[in-house]
Amino acid sequence: MREKIVKRVVVLMTALALFCLNACSFPGADRINKILSEESALIRDESEEIIRCLTEGDKDGFCALFSEEIRNSDYFTDKVDDAFSFFDCDVYLISQIQEAAGGSGSTDHGKYTERTLSPEITYIKVLQAVPTGVEGGEVYVDRYYQVRYRWIVTDEDHPERVGIQELEIELLNTDQSVMIGIPE
Repeated sequence: MREKIVKRVVVLMTALALFCLNACSFPGADRINKILSEESALIRDESEEIIRCLTEGDKDGFCALFSEEIRNSDYFTDKVDDAFSFFDCDVYLISQIQEAAGGSGSTDHGKYTERTLSPEITYIKVLQAVPTGVEGGEVYVDRYYQVRYRWIVTDEDHPERVGIQELEIELLNTDQSVMIGIPE
């Protein structure tokens, strides 16, 4: 009797071990890796465009990143002006983009019908020219900004919502920030 129990336990443990070893190679792993790779590329491209617009002062390009719904709001133009006044950049140095982001989505037969991501640009390092008080004299100081945004990548039922919904620019190591996209 005891021998039968030991044999069953050994068979069960062997089957469990084989299952665990094969679980890492299940067919869905390739699909998950593909989705994560696509998301990473989307986030990198969108974040690089945000950085370009901010550091080059391209308000039109920046506005185009937002959804039609947000662009048509009454406060949008004023908030964009506030953001470009707040983001003081004379020389762009470097940035770091976090390519993994939280998000949500709905699919129909493997195709996204609604997809939202919440990426973060960990920092954008720029130089700001500050007058010294001596005629024509100025020094450059480092400024670090962080950008967080909520971005609807796909929404088949509401295409006017596709684009950035909310974006916050924060001057790091201060409590100063500007938010675009949240109705007042």
